[in-house]
Amino acid sequence: MNRIILVFIASVFILPAYGTENTISDANIDVAIKYPDVVTQGNEFVLSSLVKTKADQMSNITISISSPEIEILQNQFNIQSLPKDSTLGNNFDMKIKPESPNGKFLANVSVDYFIKGFFDEKPVKNTLTKAIEFNVQSRPILLLDFNAPDSVFAGESFTVRGTVLNQGYDAKNIKIIVDSNQITLGGKKTYSLTNLDAGKTENFEFVLQTPKDLSIPAHIILNISTSYFDESGTEHKSEDSLEVFARQRGMLEVGGSEGVWIGNFFIAPVVGVGTLVSTVIGFFIFLWHLKNKKKQKRIRK
Repeated sequence: MNRIILVFIASVFILPAYGTENTISDANIDVAIKYPDVVTQGNEFVLSSLVKTKADQMSNITISISSPEIEILQNQFNIQSLPKDSTLGNNFDMKIKPESPNGKFLANVSVDYFIKGFFDEKPVKNTLTKAIEFNVQSRPILLLDFNAPDSVFAGESFTVRGTVLNQGYDAKNIKIIVDSNQITLGGKKTYSLTNLDAGKTENFEFVLQTPKDLSIPAHIILNISTSYFDESGTEHKSEDSLEVFARQRGMLEVGGSEGVWIGNFFIAPVVGVGTLVSTVIGFFIFLWHLKNKKKQKRIRK
């Protein structure tokens, strides 16, 4: 009866959906370790472990965690016995020491267990070890990535899409603004986000428009300013930029200005009206030839 209860408890233990995951394993055991992507000095967090056995006759399984930068309430977890194909989890309550610097450091994870083989007189001890990495940050670190068209038409809207990744601690009141010193941009030029937790990513986009009276083709620099606050209320700022080529649409051009790269070739959907007319005429000529060919076959019969 005890064995059945143990298996049931293990089946409902679920690792948190967030964070970094590492696995320590061999032919007999899997141990999944999960913890937040970013931790900060003085704040408590949870490291979760999930043990799964893949062999019979396993006993005295012990998980140990150690690091000079972490305070751990209890750094060991022991399982006296666990049947094959069963799982059991445990949470380690931790806190980064307040004096620890920003940056990445390692913690050592050790898994000890005993297993008795068919020909063994007594259980044999096995040990697995792995160093896992923690990212300790006391402030937010926002990294932006952009996707914009290479060329745009004057007076017509175009879209700049991007992602913002927080590689530091939690950020608040994020504002991303796009503008240009060369021209007056229209459209949606501001993106706001209330919170971006450590390790998380958000998508954003701007729908912009260049002036209709742009006289000559020009390479336009888009300046992107980002401001955000940390938990203490301190403001942080960063600057990025990207370039687009703007020009007037030709009289006989239809379609959008954006294209795609296939290998080393750029294919744009913009085509001339003459090209469209030629294509339509060619299609009708093809149908006329096809109709005549069928008619000639019927005459020969």
